[in-house]
Amino acid sequence: MVQSGVPHGAREGGWLPDWVYTGEKFETGLAFFADALGRITRFSREPADLAAARRLSGQAALPGLVNTHSHAFHRVLRGRAEARGRPETGPRGAWREAHDRALGRLSGEDVFDVARMTFMEMLLAGITCVGEFHYVHHQPDGTPWPEPNFLSCEILRAAHDVGIRIALLHVAQVRADFLAPSGSAPVRSRCAGPEVYLRELEALRVVIEKDFPADEAWLGAAPYSLATVPLDAFKAIATYARAQRLRLHTHVATSAAEAAACTAEYGRAPVALLAEQGVLDKRFTAVDANYLSDDEVKLLGTARAAVCVCPGSARNLGLPPAPVEKIIAAGAGVAFGSDTQAQIDLLADARSLEYDLRLQRDQRPALAPDAATALFHAATVTGARSLGATSGALEVGRPADFFTVNLLDPSVAGADAGTLLANVVYGLDRRAIRDVWVGARQRLSGGRHVSHGSIVGRFVDAQKRIWAE
Repeated sequence: MVQSGVPHGAREGGWLPDWVYTGEKFETGLAFFADALGRITRFSREPADLAAARRLSGQAALPGLVNTHSHAFHRVLRGRAEARGRPETGPRGAWREAHDRALGRLSGEDVFDVARMTFMEMLLAGITCVGEFHYVHHQPDGTPWPEPNFLSCEILRAAHDVGIRIALLHVAQVRADFLAPSGSAPVRSRCAGPEVYLRELEALRVVIEKDFPADEAWLGAAPYSLATVPLDAFKAIATYARAQRLRLHTHVATSAAEAAACTAEYGRAPVALLAEQGVLDKRFTAVDANYLSDDEVKLLGTARAAVCVCPGSARNLGLPPAPVEKIIAAGAGVAFGSDTQAQIDLLADARSLEYDLRLQRDQRPALAPDAATALFHAATVTGARSLGATSGALEVGRPADFFTVNLLDPSVAGADAGTLLANVVYGLDRRAIRDVWVGARQRLSGGRHVSHGSIVGRFVDAQKRIWAE
């Protein structure tokens, strides 16, 4: 049953798992407490506190994972484009055809139902915060909704209903590609120009601040890419984001063709161009970044920017990995995203990234001497920093966002305090995730959401409508 961790009328509530991950190690005999607002107030080993805390026997508590880059509606594409497409459509043509078909059929109700399914699946994977890179704005024929931000509000409503924190990264698309005319972007995501986009963004910011607590839902700016947002419009959006202290996320150098096309239009590769224009800073996140020069990597590091990599999605689409080792060495942060929802499992993404590096270097571990800690840090602390979230660690003052792992699950059974994190990162089966708490409120109990049946049922119905012949 979904319930508050702080009893009604009480000043605080607490938990006592077998082990708690405190950021450096797992500790035993340690309870932690949160106030009525869901913020962690203290850790304690006092006998009276241990007796008062809710016992989570046979479980370890870890900070909730942060999914930095998600397209929720892509969940309907899973398994729908795995056959090879027609040769003339290119290497990802089948996926693009399925994407465009689904995009043309999604109703407002479908957007809500699919987002709820996607967000619930994230909770099942221990994810308590998501950056939703949302670009479906209009009706299927391109006509604006009577309320321009209707679908953005449906995404927010879905996140609230499921109980996950959300940074709504509101996407702008003006044109179809580099050198394409303004207004050529897909009809459901097209904006008339930066002025219209910024008006909608400002209206959405007001709605979010009025209707949601500041750390439950918040706004970010997201020019889709330099391919779809010309440089002048991109700069206008970046200027607004900086003035409002919003995070700025954008796809960068996803493909070699994109990097080359940017150079052809502007005389600079994407990251070099954005650095030249003063866009890069600590609130900037480059998504994908598969094709970066060494100089561009250094520019990201100098700006203390972040890079969001999506290994599961990239592998599914046949894209190469980003130069993660160089990015970290330069001083930029690396976070993880589920992107196309081919799978929703950030721990699987983390281990696949590390394993790719091991194959390249013929060395294990590859990312760092203690790669498990570095990977978990990327999936929590760096992801939270990229989104401007208050979560990402179990610390006093931060929200009580955490998931528990069944210590007797076969995938981690036998681990001790020194090896449990490596077991979690490299071997955890998702079924071992037992309970999930967001802001001290229990969202998953025994691996199940209170609305599990209805969420899945409505998603199945939406799939039938979308893919009906």
